Amino acid sequence: MKSLERILDHKTIERKVIRLAFQVFETFTETDQLLLAGINGNGYEFAKHIHHKLKEIAPFECLLSEVIVNKTNPSENGLILYPEGDLKKIPVVLVDDVLNTGKTMMHAISFCMKSGSNNIKTLVLADRNHRNYPVYADFSGISLATTLQEHLQFEIENNEMNLYLR
Repeated sequence: MKSLERILDHKTIERKVIRLAFQVFETFTETDQLLLAGINGNGYEFAKHIHHKLKEIAPFECLLSEVIVNKTNPSENGLILYPEGDLKKIPVVLVDDVLNTGKTMMHAISFCMKSGSNNIKTLVLADRNHRNYPVYADFSGISLATTLQEHLQFEIENNEMNLYLR
């Protein structure tokens, strides 16, 4: 098994969280409310950090929710967004840790559209640029050109965030 090489350490990721939060804030300056929806697992954990920073800097109300996706077969069980509500008037920022093929993000976007949202943006810590689906990151912490055999692994342990290449 190939060893892990740390690409981003905790301090670097914290700086990226600050930059990403400011980018979201600048994009939605005209809104009163924003829904930050993290994809279950590490996407939701990363969204918590973005949410915390947005609450510090943004004058609008920032809601945090979790999108539940079966990542091995996203279309199998459908998606559940918590809390349920009317997404027609609230901009949504979907958050995930790593954007690889775009499959998971595509299904999350589809669910938000079916729920009535007409203003959806995507935010990821790392964008691998290996698209099988027409999904792109509106906000990205880092964009990496990796081989298809390499994998990015985001970990949070003892509240320390790290991104590894495996």
